[in-house]
Amino acid sequence: MRKTVVILPLLLILFFQFAFVFQTDVVSAQSPPNFPFVNEEFGNGTIVPPKSSLKIWYDWVNVSGTQIINYAMYTDSHNPYPGPVANLVGQYLKLADGSEVFVASALDKFEVYRDLNGDGIPQGNFASASSEILYYMFMNTSISASPTLIQKTFVGDVAHYQWGFRYEDVQAYFLQPKPAGGVNTVAKLMFDHIMFSYDFSVNNNVSNLKTNFDIGEVSSLDVSNSSNFSLNGLSLSLLYPTSTYASQQFSTSVNGQAYNPSTTENSTIAADNAQVTVGDVKAYEYVFGGNFTLNRGENNETHQADIQMYEAKAEVVSISSLPFQFYGPSVRVFIFFRNELNLNALFGGSWADINTDYSASSMVYRVCFPVWDGLQIVHDPLYVGYISSSTNIPEFPTATLVVPILIVGGLLAVFVAKSRRQTRLRLSRG
Repeated sequence: MRKTVVILPLLLILFFQFAFVFQTDVVSAQSPPNFPFVNEEFGNGTIVPPKSSLKIWYDWVNVSGTQIINYAMYTDSHNPYPGPVANLVGQYLKLADGSEVFVASALDKFEVYRDLNGDGIPQGNFASASSEILYYMFMNTSISASPTLIQKTFVGDVAHYQWGFRYEDVQAYFLQPKPAGGVNTVAKLMFDHIMFSYDFSVNNNVSNLKTNFDIGEVSSLDVSNSSNFSLNGLSLSLLYPTSTYASQQFSTSVNGQAYNPSTTENSTIAADNAQVTVGDVKAYEYVFGGNFTLNRGENNETHQADIQMYEAKAEVVSISSLPFQFYGPSVRVFIFFRNELNLNALFGGSWADINTDYSASSMVYRVCFPVWDGLQIVHDPLYVGYISSSTNIPEFPTATLVVPILIVGGLLAVFVAKSRRQTRLRLSRG
């Protein structure tokens, strides 16, 4: 029975990674997507894939010559097949010198580490015996999901566009690499919720995108073996590959130093900020750090919530340090949304096709929470874009798009139904 528990999630992972790649390639070749354009300032809605139970919720904002696009995958509440947690956000910018650039980041992996040296970031890599990264957390499915529609508000005379997407009862696996290859399934767990929310504004020629993570408490834990496994003392990191495409040569720097994830000899580099420069013009900036909150108590009639604040960290990594033997060579989330990132159709001109391989990523970074313990985390890093003007120029597509997506298999539905019947185990804090 234990072998079955270990093998099942691995088969599911391999099935999804292969099936999504195969299905996307076949349909893309037969049915190129069509992107109609209308002049609207902002909008959101559903992309309905043909012959699929999976859907995409989309949000976009189109102001001042810049566009934000956000995708989240989900299934309807009445659908028996729960959807995976998949989220991507991208921004198109036209710079002061007329250059164009598109930058997209996708949350592709959750990782768990133990901060042994106290610097807040995971050192080493999965292949290293001294690595602080202990587990890769495979976010499998969510039981339900719901959007927060875009709202336009004003702070002074600056317009802010706010929206979000929330996943409920998110199931996950703790996978641990074996020294000789392959992985062990250490535990199965469930998060109360995972929510991504955004606040986008433009002030003169500077755009600001604040991304808020609300990662709910681990509400159940099912250990796969008899080991004394505990979430106490564990830290959490979110792994983000990025794709950058520009009308002329671009470069990436971290803390003011040149950085290329394919050639850097350092497996990890602590990061305060990172920049994308197109030609000689600074186009985009990642502002890392800041604080995050951890909820250690229950806010109800008899107990006051115990909210604690800690410093968030970040690091950029080398692609060679990533464990492709069970991550796979491709960025899973970029595969999900690739057909909706046709840059030629979105922005005109001549753009390269989106490449889903890690080796094509312009930057791979981790947002790190040194203190976690399986508790609720709330954090809001900032992404800054530099554009040519502050004139409102609507130019983004707002009609429903079409994307080919694979139907989630019946095996997954059976597994989820069984998991939901299990009694939730409250975590021991001791």
